[in-house]
Amino acid sequence: MTTLQYALISDLHSNTKHTKKVLQHIEQEAPNATILCLGDIYECTIGKKKAAIIRNAKLKDAAIISDKFEQLIQFPSIIGNQEERIALVTGKECFLQYPEKMEIEHATLMHGHQFNWDEAFINPTFPKTNTQLLFFGHSHRSAIYINGERQLVPFHVPLSLHDQPYQINVGSVVDNKEWCLYDSTAKTIQFMKA
Repeated sequence: MTTLQYALISDLHSNTKHTKKVLQHIEQEAPNATILCLGDIYECTIGKKKAAIIRNAKLKDAAIISDKFEQLIQFPSIIGNQEERIALVTGKECFLQYPEKMEIEHATLMHGHQFNWDEAFINPTFPKTNTQLLFFGHSHRSAIYINGERQLVPFHVPLSLHDQPYQINVGSVVDNKEWCLYDSTAKTIQFMKA
């Protein structure tokens, strides 16, 4: 039986060094895994307040984008709030090419900016999905939510998934060099840190 593995990454924020390390770690630990990004590939350098009024900004003034970083981005992604803001302030629609969500085996992938969050930015209100699993990013904090309760996660330890809903924050590349390995055949997830 073929094992289907997914390496889920999020919140790269144009960080070439950390993205490269995470991609090398994925190649080492799960060379056959399909890499999927959960948004915020790029870093928008214009904050939310200014973005409400700035339009037609030059890309170099609105985002951190380099050729070295672009060469690393060879995988599908969903849209994050950074891509939305870059498109808003520059008018460049290429940043809106990413879907709002993606479905893979038993799982929905979204960026967490589509959720409502508490003031501490720890506990979101999750949207209803048609899948058992919801993988997301945005808050830069790895966690698994079981029955709505946030659980701290061990790293590099496979966790078995049972027949119940789980919401899984895969963490961030930019701050922590984190990613999550999802094995849809074995029904396990493994939080990883490069």
